[in-house]
Amino acid sequence: MSAVVREISSLEELQKLAELLDIVYYEVSGRRFDGFDQPDDEGDTQDCRDRADIQLMQRMEGTRLSVRTRATVVTSEGRMVADVAAVFRTPEPLSIPAPIAKHFAEVIATPVTRPYLREAIHQSAVRLGIAAPLLSVLDLEDVGLLPAGAGVTGLS
Repeated sequence: MSAVVREISSLEELQKLAELLDIVYYEVSGRRFDGFDQPDDEGDTQDCRDRADIQLMQRMEGTRLSVRTRATVVTSEGRMVADVAAVFRTPEPLSIPAPIAKHFAEVIATPVTRPYLREAIHQSAVRLGIAAPLLSVLDLEDVGLLPAGAGVTGLS
């Protein structure tokens, strides 16, 4: 006998059921460019333009919904990466239609992870002794789920 999985019908329903359980860091790193004559592993160079590439990923396993945000910030002085997930718990396994899951990631989870990304990027720059870039204020109209390797520019 198979268990019946409850299907979510709206963002509001998912929001009421999902409880923030944890913030998980997958990567926090930084690299100064001065002193390096060759591009680093990502192909960045000292004279590249300033940019911030942000990826948004999600996964539902059992009663846990994880929304992961990865920011790669490159300036003329260095490269910083922060990869953070907001982990939510639901009281039971759920079936979440893709449009609702995407909207949850964009509207609910991204504002949760954004301050952690900003802090990690800032602290990496400070530890490296380079100018700390500021990620632009989050515009919820522009956030979207991206396939691996895609990004949006958002450095100010």
